Amino acid sequence: MQKLRILARAELALARIKAQRTGFQVALFVVAVLFLFSSLILLNLAGYNALVPRFGAAVAALLVAAANMLLAAIAVTIALKARPGSADEELAQQIRDMASEEIKKDVDEIRDEIQRVSDEIAGVRAGLASVRKAVPTGVRSVIGLADSVRKGLDDLS
Repeated sequence: MQKLRILARAELALARIKAQRTGFQVALFVVAVLFLFSSLILLNLAGYNALVPRFGAAVAALLVAAANMLLAAIAVTIALKARPGSADEELAQQIRDMASEEIKKDVDEIRDEIQRVSDEIAGVRAGLASVRKAVPTGVRSVIGLADSVRKGLDDLS
């Protein structure tokens, strides 16, 4: 029972770690999408308002969009490479694998014990069958002996 608890806890720890990693990745993807949308908005508005006097309308819009797309690419790269708690995850997997192997060994031992008991029961059945066959023969011999003794006693009387 203890091994099953360990296995369940290891599985729960793995699920928690995977959920945390997925949540972190989703958060970074949301950030990347926000940067992407802001780059589209800024492409249309901020470029014209802030950079037009210095660079001209077209260059200003391209600079703002390029900066936002660079930020989005950085966020996506970080999200794809994020592996928070990977050492914890490996430890939980090792504990789960160890508990699983121990349970398999226990099941094999129980199976072997059941087979041994089954073989012993088969041996007892075979012995009883031999006794069952021998009893009628023995009873007939005793009855025959009793008849002979009775005849012998009748003859003596």
